[in-house]
Amino acid sequence: MKIVISGATSGFGVAWLRELDDTQQAEFFVLARDRQKFDALVAQHPLKNPVHFICCDLSSLASIERASGVLRQTVESVDVLINNAGVYAKDALELSSDNIEMTFAVNQLAPYYLTGKLLPLLCQSAQPRIVNTASFRHSDAKLNTSDIELISQFNAENAYCNSKLFTILFTRYLAELLKDTTISVNCFDPGMVDTPMLRQAFPKSLLFLYPLVRRLIARSCEKGAQTGVFLSIADACDGVTGQYFKDKKVKKTSKQAYSKALARWLWRECERLSGYCYPTLSPQIPHSNTFGDVTGHKKCPPSRWAI
Repeated sequence: MKIVISGATSGFGVAWLRELDDTQQAEFFVLARDRQKFDALVAQHPLKNPVHFICCDLSSLASIERASGVLRQTVESVDVLINNAGVYAKDALELSSDNIEMTFAVNQLAPYYLTGKLLPLLCQSAQPRIVNTASFRHSDAKLNTSDIELISQFNAENAYCNSKLFTILFTRYLAELLKDTTISVNCFDPGMVDTPMLRQAFPKSLLFLYPLVRRLIARSCEKGAQTGVFLSIADACDGVTGQYFKDKKVKKTSKQAYSKALARWLWRECERLSGYCYPTLSPQIPHSNTFGDVTGHKKCPPSRWAI
């Protein structure tokens, strides 16, 4: 089993990787920016399975392109793709190297682009899975459909909550797009996990309460990773796609997260901002997309492959 994972060098992603390593025979490909950090983690807790570092800055489309190219040259198939990397922005607006708001670039555009680039490898696996990390904070999203990046009125908390709503919309849209393939795609809420991001996201006026919240309410990284591990390898997830999980069970989401209109809008915005369209499904495979066709956007490059 070949597993590609982002966000595995910090937070509960570390526990996710280690749990998969403890329970599964696999070959891991970790996408991350910092080689020294990766080496230190592996040295501290050596993995049983082969693990490879692939340099990838998920805020850069060019870096994602290079990393996906390395994978395509290295392996013939991918069994599990885990999109776990995420950021919680600083108070001031920060743009990526592609001139895209950083939260949207890392939390949404990176999974969209990386997943599309790796679909040919996923298609070579018998029962491939895509797992995306969402959050209960999606219910606090406040969208501006005229400004998906919140450039005109940036707020770090809004940007984060919006990005987690986008994760669910993206998951459901992609699941529908791939419904006639063997690829499953699901997302989950890890809960409030004791990570550095939790402290960064904590309201500054209430920071005095943070130690109490961390001790009494926040989950351990191991607990936060449990559902991600479940979605990655559990037999119970065979054939399950387009769902939002928490604690290994399918859960309801906010009303916005069920909106097909918002899912179409998000997809077109990802196309526009990345300049990349997912390939059209092969005509040999019957396909019905209830979200509506989104292929053929003028700014998207031509498809290079077909499922």
